[in-house]
Amino acid sequence: MLHGHADIGEVVAAVEGADEPHLVMAHPVGEPDELARTLPDLLGDATTGLRLALPVPGDPLGLTGPPDANVAALAAGEAVVAVPRPQYRVSVVPMLVPDVRTFGPPGDEGHTVIWRIHEADATYPDVPAVGQADRELREQLAAATAALSGLGSGSWRPDAREVADEARAGAAALRLPEVAGARAGALAQRAVQVLAIIDASRGDDTGVVTAHAAAARADSLTPLERAARRALVAAAGAVLDSVRR
Repeated sequence: MLHGHADIGEVVAAVEGADEPHLVMAHPVGEPDELARTLPDLLGDATTGLRLALPVPGDPLGLTGPPDANVAALAAGEAVVAVPRPQYRVSVVPMLVPDVRTFGPPGDEGHTVIWRIHEADATYPDVPAVGQADRELREQLAAATAALSGLGSGSWRPDAREVADEARAGAAALRLPEVAGARAGALAQRAVQVLAIIDASRGDDTGVVTAHAAAARADSLTPLERAARRALVAAAGAVLDSVRR
């Protein structure tokens, strides 16, 4: 959209998916507004793209400050940050942090996402390139596989195959723009699949024989989760790199 290759309607459809409404809260007080009405004015002519942040405590991946903006992004675990065009010398940029609200009766819940706007430092964060992130993810995936295999079958959930199939299907639905390149697209899908499997495994120790095995499994998955988050941020950044060249 920012470079004339899509309109705001296509952006909203891509963000909202099937039927989940997304709104923007541009100010601390007042009512949220529609994404289609707010986003173009919020980003304006000075923005060349958006970059992804996936921070967790101890690893503020993609964040540059200030502290209050970092705290909001850490609480959500994700954010998108505007990147200014090179000719615009700005010190702060908009950062959009999602606030997900659940509504509806149990078993038939829906979600509303309110994007809250914060001011972030315009400095570019230290994030890996696609090639580096790809190597890191492959290395950590091999290490985690070896570690889990050493723990035996009791270290993993009994429905592991179903979990992996669901994660694979969800990852296959992710499509980066072609300008990102095939390697970035494949990396994004692999990272999403790994993150989905790790998320499904947390809090479910039904198949774990001992507390030691549960702790060992968690230890083996932590560096893999970090590598997958870095890979997804790198893959998303390839889209931005393509329009900055």
